[in-house]
Amino acid sequence: MGKIKDFFKDKFKFIKIREKIQKIKDKRLEKKQLQTQSDEMLDLTTKIEKHKKLIFSRWGIIIGVIALLIIGYSIYNYVRVFHNYTTLASEKRSDITATQYAQLGGNLLKYSPDGVSCVSSGNEVLFSATFSMQSPIIDICGTTAVVGDQKGTQIYIFDENGQIGSFETSMPILKVKVANQGVVAAVLEEGDTTWINFYDTKGNPIAENRTSVNDFGYPMDIALAPDGLKMMVSYLNVAKEKMSTKIAFYNFDSVGQTQINNEVSSVTYDNTIVPKTLFMNDTTSVAFRNDGFTIFKGSQVPQESVKIDLEEEIVSIFYSDSNIGIVVGSDDPDHKYLMRLYNLSGRKTMQKYFDLDYKQIKIDGDEIIMFNEGKFAIYSIGGKERFSGSYRKPIINIMSARGFRKYTMITQNSTDQIRLK
Repeated sequence: MGKIKDFFKDKFKFIKIREKIQKIKDKRLEKKQLQTQSDEMLDLTTKIEKHKKLIFSRWGIIIGVIALLIIGYSIYNYVRVFHNYTTLASEKRSDITATQYAQLGGNLLKYSPDGVSCVSSGNEVLFSATFSMQSPIIDICGTTAVVGDQKGTQIYIFDENGQIGSFETSMPILKVKVANQGVVAAVLEEGDTTWINFYDTKGNPIAENRTSVNDFGYPMDIALAPDGLKMMVSYLNVAKEKMSTKIAFYNFDSVGQTQINNEVSSVTYDNTIVPKTLFMNDTTSVAFRNDGFTIFKGSQVPQESVKIDLEEEIVSIFYSDSNIGIVVGSDDPDHKYLMRLYNLSGRKTMQKYFDLDYKQIKIDGDEIIMFNEGKFAIYSIGGKERFSGSYRKPIINIMSARGFRKYTMITQNSTDQIRLK
């Protein structure tokens, strides 16, 4: 009986041991399976990471190639000087021979003794107005334009949407200037007396300034600040064989109300002529002298800031809102002309020799365009020549157009859209 009990007791122990062994085996198997799954997951993650790296690597190569192509093409376009063009569109001119052109914002303004019209870059007529003038003169400030009848009395004011005002003066017009909001400054003639008057868009006088040659000198030029609150006048005075020019500033805001004739500051240059004045912005103005130019600064009372003297004879001036351009005779026997650009602090930013006998030179956007009847040239603001060549039709005007290397060519018989190539 005892042996039987011992037998079952041993057998029970054996079963227990076997179960423990089995549990150990199961745990090892489970651990192995988990390890296998973990390895598989790691392997899958590694494969996914490798795939991502491969994709990123391929995209990196593609983007790098595209970037290199863009950089290369940009360098190519910067270095290359174009000499040819292709005509994209051409329309026969229907306007009269006396029509002149100006840029109003991004559009083309046409004006003649018979009226004015504004067309978009796509040649869509945006607005038109008719009048009868003997000799229309124009001034543009941003997207506002004034057209006056020189030696006549009519004044019309426009913005990009059409006519915003018109009126008649009581005396013949010599010059007109306009500000952004449409106020107009006009130089009027009355025998030996000259009036410099300031009007709103309806012709209501804001200020009137009577001048005479004996007292003030002859007003060579006037300029109006974009805000319409400041005016700059260049008076030429010749007395006892002595010549001088006075630059006077007028303020029509509260600062100028306490001053006689609203004159807030002035400076006189002896033995000097100042044929051109202009406001670059509300706080900076320039007087172009026969021997250089002067930059004035001041939001209310402009004062002389920088005086640039030039030894060479000035051939032309050109400018934009942020650049002052001067063309002088070349000191290099291999070239005819030398152009320089200055910033509004008076620092010279560019100098370039060239040879084209141009009829007109101007800054259009970030380019300098010059042309005569049969040839034209285009330079960057930095002085890099971008185009030099001839045009098959007589050129009247050239303007940059929207699009890559596109330009609008105004000729005697057509308006052409071209692209440099």
